[in-house]
Amino acid sequence: DWRGVRAMENVVAAYWLYRRTGNRQVLEVAESIQKNSRDWISYFTDFPWTTAALNSGQVPYDWKDVGMTAHVVNVAMATKYPGLWWQQTGDPRHREAVYQGWASLDEHHGQVGGRFSGDEHLSGKRPTQGTELCAVVESMFSLENLLEIFGDPAFADRLEMLAYNANPGACTPDYWAHQYDQQANQVLCSVAKRRWSTNSDTSNLYGLEPHFGCCTANMHQGWPKFVSHLWMATHDQGLAAVAYGPTIVRAKVGGGAEVTIEEITDYPFDETIRFKVTAAEPVEFSLHLRVPGWAEGATLTNGEECAPAKPGQFIVVRRRWSSGDEVALKLPMEVRTETRYNGAVAIHRGPLVYSLKIGERFEELKRHHPTLPVIDWAVHPKTPWNFGLLVDRQNPEKSIQVLRVAEPGPQPFAQETAAVVLRAGGRVVPAWKLEANSAGETLVSPVRSGEPLVDLELVPYGCTRLRISEFPVLAE
Repeated sequence: DWRGVRAMENVVAAYWLYRRTGNRQVLEVAESIQKNSRDWISYFTDFPWTTAALNSGQVPYDWKDVGMTAHVVNVAMATKYPGLWWQQTGDPRHREAVYQGWASLDEHHGQVGGRFSGDEHLSGKRPTQGTELCAVVESMFSLENLLEIFGDPAFADRLEMLAYNANPGACTPDYWAHQYDQQANQVLCSVAKRRWSTNSDTSNLYGLEPHFGCCTANMHQGWPKFVSHLWMATHDQGLAAVAYGPTIVRAKVGGGAEVTIEEITDYPFDETIRFKVTAAEPVEFSLHLRVPGWAEGATLTNGEECAPAKPGQFIVVRRRWSSGDEVALKLPMEVRTETRYNGAVAIHRGPLVYSLKIGERFEELKRHHPTLPVIDWAVHPKTPWNFGLLVDRQNPEKSIQVLRVAEPGPQPFAQETAAVVLRAGGRVVPAWKLEANSAGETLVSPVRSGEPLVDLELVPYGCTRLRISEFPVLAE
């Protein structure tokens, strides 16, 4: 049953092999795999799960058929399958299924930060529904493949959101502990019953293998595969920086010359990215730089020339490069708002989602090793979480202040060392209470509160273990 929904994963390796050997039998094997797998192309073209899968009455009992297509990790892996197969067929329907699939997942199960819900099965848009860490890292790998195939910068925008928000947000900063399920509005991590579709009461603990061991294995592919896909080769024998982070890449360009490019940046916390070239001899090649869809007013400085860069596209710099040459890309990180479930608001800056900083008290539940910090943790709130946000949706910079308070350290997603924080006004909303051991149903915005207006500190989602990421908006 699992083979039927995941077999196309083998085609990633098949096409890698075919490109190196030209052996047509490899394509025959890929075709056989596709024909004997679940029809994900029709699935994403006519998406069946327009509500939480548990509502259908077929989950989790009908595992051999319908239930398998609602399983969040199966779906995360499958988002790339129509695109993989399109490489062999060229059928526009297969390409379109990729885009329809992501759009349907966003519409019916989308969560802030580019992921979709699945506390084992697809579970709707409420910000207290979980997403398995396995699904986050598999979604990242699917996007990395789709980016290779189609070259669409939008896939990289989503990839960065997952990598820099949901990926670290489900782990402790030192990566000794992780969650099985994370929540956008996560105010208590404990052994307790929650409104998951089928996951257990231990699913949102931080620990060695809460609920089940699959995320313990899968979590380790997130960062390495992301780093290995930051740079890609281009068809004009150049290089493309498709996603950003401080890196050094060594590659052959322009017919075989080896170059080294150092990417100097504090991205995703800072908006400036410098690229410094080192080469034994001058060499001509193209450097393709992605301009994220959110980066209005982006500019590229190339020598003395400063040119505008259009969001949602690659800007191409073709020149003869000598050792020491540099270009700089500036991606303005204006604060942005996104309307979410029940009219709540989420706050974005660059690729980062910003969440309420909640005081966190870690409770040791079980120690698995006498000396190593292999521990299962519950996390309790030390400060209030039920705030409504005072924000101008159309002009958020009027009500939200951006503060650079530190340099990113060796654990950049630790709450206490967050590099960039936002400050905004808010009020406690007494009617918003704990329900089923999670934040209660998000009150429909706008909300009213007679509590005092206080300053709130928002930190990157990845810096939080407890968080509010979708805020009710205050009426005034």
